[in-house]
This record gives sequence, C-alpha cells and structure tokens, in this order.
Amino acid sequence: CVMKLKWILGPRPENMSQHWQAKVTELFKQETGETYTETTFRMLGIPEWYGNKLLVNTAIYPSPDSLFGVMWSKPLLDDRIRIVALVIDKQAQNNNYGTDIISEVINTSKKNGKNHIQLEVRKSNHRAQNFYSRHGLKIEKTIQNYYSNEDGFVMCGKL
Repeated sequence: CVMKLKWILGPRPENMSQHWQAKVTELFKQETGETYTETTFRMLGIPEWYGNKLLVNTAIYPSPDSLFGVMWSKPLLDDRIRIVALVIDKQAQNNNYGTDIISEVINTSKKNGKNHIQLEVRKSNHRAQNFYSRHGLKIEKTIQNYYSNEDGFVMCGKL
C-alpha cells in the first residue's frame, strides 16, 4: 500500500473518537515520551481552526491507523499563536511534512493579523530546537520542570 500523506483540518482534540484519541496518545508516547490522557485532550483548548491539523495517509483515512502526525496550535493574546504540539511519526520524518505545516501555519497566521509565534520544547530535544530555529524562533527562557522529567525552553519568533 503506497502512503499518500497529507495535512488535513482536524477536529477539536476532545471531540475525537476514543480510537482516534488512543492513536494520538500512542503517537505522542512513541515520539516524545509524553503521556496524553482524556483530561489532556480537554485541557489543551485547541479550537477548530487552520492551526489544528492531522497528517494522514489518505489511502486509509478516516481510519485512526491513517494518523502520521499532529500539529496543534491556538491563538494566544491578540497577536500571537502558540504551537501546543507538533509530532510526526518516525516513518514520515525527513520528508518536509514539518516544514510544510509550520510554514502554512505561519503564513496563514500572518494573513490573519498575528505577529508572533511561541512554543515550549524539551531542553534535551536539540533536533526540535534546531528545526524551530530554522523557522525563525529563538530560545527566550527556561521553564523549570515544565515537563514531567525535565526543564523546557520557551521559543519565540516574529511572523
């Protein structure tokens, strides 16, 4: 089966079926070590909007097994967006899916009057830090114990 991966608009995380939530949870655990629960899905507050995307294999979508990535972001204050999560399955990494989606969200945010972007990243995740740096974000501060087992960095950039 040939994989045809494409970013599509996603539902609010708390509105996903249990099967989809389980697949998202599995992806986050596998790629980031973070554990997502039903409460996490509700607490994130991700709206249905252009910054809520799922990377799916269109050949088998809408099966939850079609999931290969998640980009969750949300508006923050008046002129800012916050990337809450960006995770891509190892099998789909290094194919520009991350660059495609962050570029799309940055460009759409600019058109919608947003001027800044921010996110949090693990202090040990140099690969993600380098990726975000290539897209104009800089480490601005450290948040002690942001993750269950380590500190996080806040990275920010102008759009």
